[in-house]
This record gives sequence, structure tokens and C-alpha cells, in this order.
Amino acid sequence: MLEVLIGVGLGLLLASNVALWLKLNRCYWDLHKIISESTDGIEFEPNVDGIKDEIFDALGDFMGDLKVPSAQDHFIGGLSQIMQMWAMKKFSPMVEQMQNQLEPMPSSGYTEPNFPSENLP
Repeated sequence: MLEVLIGVGLGLLLASNVALWLKLNRCYWDLHKIISESTDGIEFEPNVDGIKDEIFDALGDFMGDLKVPSAQDHFIGGLSQIMQMWAMKKFSPMVEQMQNQLEPMPSSGYTEPNFPSENLP
């Protein structure tokens, strides 16, 4: 019975592949016929100089908008680092609690990964 099912399956697979090949072959010849009968060709040559000018203009606009960081930028960057350190200290108990709740229970063959960054002093 299994041999019959395998034979039927292979036969259907072969038949579908032949039908697909015939359909694709017919589409190929129809497309080839349409292309050969058409008299107006599409001629498009890209304007490389125009594309190059657009790229240079975009880069020039981008580079023109850049500025040297001021003392205010440095102050705000330092202040944001201080605020991040404060938030890490304030919310660390809650983060640890969430991590403990989300940790999977170790199975008998499970070993905790040892990352090099955790061993730094």
C-alpha cells in the first residue's frame, strides 16, 4: 500500500512539473513573439553626470549642516550620563527582581554561560 502511495505521489509530482514546464515554455515563446514584433524600442541612457551631481549636492548639504560640538553639547552629554547612572542605581532592585522571575529553571544538563565581561574587576 505504501508503494502505491509513493508511486502516485511521484507521478503527480512529475505531472505537475511537466505542466509547469509547458506553461513556462509557452509564456517564453509568447513573450519572445511580442518582443520581436514590437518596432519601438525603449532606449534609456541614464544621466550619470546628473546622478553624480545629486550625490555631491546631498553630501555637501549634509556636511554643511555638521558643526563642531559646543560646550553646551558636552555639558548635556555629561548630564545624560549622570542621569543614566542615577536611574541604574534607583531601578536596579526592580531589574534584578524581573530577571529572577524570568530566569528559566536550570535542568540537570544546563550550565550557566560564563561571559568574559562578567569576570572583569
